Amino acid sequence: MSGRVKKAKRQFDFTQGGYLKPMLMFSIPVLFGDVFSVLYNVVDSIVVGQYVGSHALAAVNSSFAITMVCVAIYAGFGMGSGVVIGQIFGAKQMENVRKAVATAFVGAFFVGITMSVVGLLISRPLLMAINTPAEILDDANIYLRIYMCGCATQLFYFMTSGLMRSMGDSQTPMQALILCAVLNIVLDITFVVVFNMGCAGVALATVISQALSAVMVVSRVLMGTYGFKIGRKDLKLDFEILIMILKVGVPSAIQQLVNSLGLLLVQSYANSFGTNLVASNGIIQKLDSFALIPVQALGQTITMFNAQNVGAGKLDRVKKGNQKAMTLIFAVGAIAGVFLFFCVGPMYRLFINPNDPGSAQILEIGQTSVQILAFFYCVTAIQQGYMAVLRGAGAAVPVMIIVIGSTIMYVPLTYLMAVRTGHYEGLYWAKNAFNTIMAVGVVCYYRFGNWQRFRAVKGPAGPAGD
Repeated sequence: MSGRVKKAKRQFDFTQGGYLKPMLMFSIPVLFGDVFSVLYNVVDSIVVGQYVGSHALAAVNSSFAITMVCVAIYAGFGMGSGVVIGQIFGAKQMENVRKAVATAFVGAFFVGITMSVVGLLISRPLLMAINTPAEILDDANIYLRIYMCGCATQLFYFMTSGLMRSMGDSQTPMQALILCAVLNIVLDITFVVVFNMGCAGVALATVISQALSAVMVVSRVLMGTYGFKIGRKDLKLDFEILIMILKVGVPSAIQQLVNSLGLLLVQSYANSFGTNLVASNGIIQKLDSFALIPVQALGQTITMFNAQNVGAGKLDRVKKGNQKAMTLIFAVGAIAGVFLFFCVGPMYRLFINPNDPGSAQILEIGQTSVQILAFFYCVTAIQQGYMAVLRGAGAAVPVMIIVIGSTIMYVPLTYLMAVRTGHYEGLYWAKNAFNTIMAVGVVCYYRFGNWQRFRAVKGPAGPAGD
């Protein structure tokens, strides 16, 4: 049996009131949560680079593109659940919200277990397929196999934090990420520095800390914090809602999978430049993730704003809010790029021991590469912003098509600009081209496409404003 209880404090209802102020207030906890999310990944690299060495750092970094495939599935499932629940929440259909949450929990359990089993079976062949250097293959495989054991708990965290945000709560996911990051740092130091467990210790610290964050967010939903309770008898699939989730989640997952597979191919090109480039490229990915945190926080907020208002049928409010949000996200992206351009040197030195034989070359590669990327961050911000708009509206299929088309161009561009020329800088110029192509695609679809038709919630829809 489920019951109605008092709703959580500090939930945002984006279907009424102002635009930028509630977006900013909602995005601040998302921002802090994302900072800590990136922080524990960065700490992994810092601890390994400083206390184990550049070969171990390269081993951890070589798994990045593969773990991003896993994240693509987590994000796709979480996006499908979050958008559908956000639209149902915006339409104030609370009983259907409860059914959707229960459906998402059951689905996450089976998907997560399947991912772990498959991942354990194919980890080493997959690392070999992306040209992981032989001297780091064993360490990379140990790291990846342990990481795969945590697929279910990571999926539960992604999915549950997404549905929390869809119902206007950005603070609880932030608190869980802070707890996860702090515990991960403590465990990294304990396993790697104290017990000398190397790459295995880093992976184990990540899996344990992420499992705790999953327990925290799931238990909060089960306790009835959001206006409904979910008991054991409620944990069953509602197939109508499941289809709604899959209509958004499957294209989102395919989009992210294609993007991640493209990254795998690009990673294989990067691996061909040697261990120092692999180590440097992993640091670049960490710094890139860090610099884009404010953009991604605003993107998640924009998605939830659109999901709730599309669900409520307030399309005029959607368009006015998006116009204001795009100006803001462009400015944030430009600031992030300038910051990274001037701060790359000091930040890079956190990851490498100056006594390591490859440190000078790793630093040189990093400074050149990050400065190539920095001035395109405003383009990336616009791309992220309009993708967030379309996701919130439920238009996952058009976004998937745009991403697939852009990735199809990205891979050969990278090959021509980097591998054929023999210049690693081409890796990063190709990435700039990729982000620009995607930005043009999503902006054109938002301006000229019929994205409003993807509304998942049944009921009246029109140009209603406030």
